[in-house]
Amino acid sequence: MNDLPRIDLRGFTSPVQFLSRLSEELDIEVWAKRDDLGSVGLAGNKVRKLEMELAHAQSLGATHIVTEGSRHSNATRAAAAAAAAIGMKCTLVLCHDEPKEPVGNLLLDALFGADLRLVGDISWVELARRTEDVVRELEDTGESVYRLPIGSATGRGATSFARAYIEADEQIRAQGSQFSTIVHASSAGSTHAGLTLGRAISQSTTRILGVIVAGEVYDDVPGNYLRLANEAAALVAPEVTIAPSDLETTEDYLGEGYGEPAAGVSEAIDLMSRLEGIVVDPVYTAKAVAAIIDMARRRTLEGPVLFWHTGGYHAIFDPNYTASIWSSLPRLRDIRL
Repeated sequence: MNDLPRIDLRGFTSPVQFLSRLSEELDIEVWAKRDDLGSVGLAGNKVRKLEMELAHAQSLGATHIVTEGSRHSNATRAAAAAAAAIGMKCTLVLCHDEPKEPVGNLLLDALFGADLRLVGDISWVELARRTEDVVRELEDTGESVYRLPIGSATGRGATSFARAYIEADEQIRAQGSQFSTIVHASSAGSTHAGLTLGRAISQSTTRILGVIVAGEVYDDVPGNYLRLANEAAALVAPEVTIAPSDLETTEDYLGEGYGEPAAGVSEAIDLMSRLEGIVVDPVYTAKAVAAIIDMARRRTLEGPVLFWHTGGYHAIFDPNYTASIWSSLPRLRDIRL
């Protein structure tokens, strides 16, 4: 893994933190890998992948990156920030409903200097086609463009999470524990693919559960996750083959779809903030925490559990979500403003 080109965008190793009050609440040992902390673009799991992808882009002579996602996307926000940090141009093609005001990740995208192309509420397939059009447009004007797939989901990006698995394992062992289960929010898939590869390299038996938060990104979600895992293995561990049975995901906490309501999300936001002072968001990470809470209560989760906090709390400041969170929690409804 050390032989692949990489740019250090984070500056430090994100900590593993014991969540003592949440553990007491759920009667199971819960830890968090704090990838929501970092030095570039308000952090998140996408920064690890961008360390690999942007190094590769620069090696190809690219000076301009183009990628797509929802206007809530953490991946596009991280791409814009990372491009700013290393002096590359960035164009973002963004779908879903256009906001009444620039808030959350959309505000950050603009602050980081990205060129924003808002294309309305279209499908992921149509979004990819529009993005290809933008790439051709820029290339026709002489730009040296590198197209980042949605979520920076490539085999090369996934290798960063094979490295991250080993990093987290060493950290928690140094604190006298070891995780039996990892739970994380999953969309484009390279985080899950990389963690699965890291487990295989480590010859571990840890359960890794990807909580799907965007089931429409691929026609074949398991097939694409498997492809990413084996593309990553080919780069860093060619002796390893990831099988379909190695990948465990669930759509049980997806709710009404990407960015839409799901059972348990409000409680997850409430417990994490009230008990641990940690913010999770309704689009991504709260759905993973909702899974942990539900499975812990049903006794279908083996501890110690590592919640991989992939970042992205910014959506909580979007008026669409702020109002629903405020109204759903009795302790907030009682506050007079």
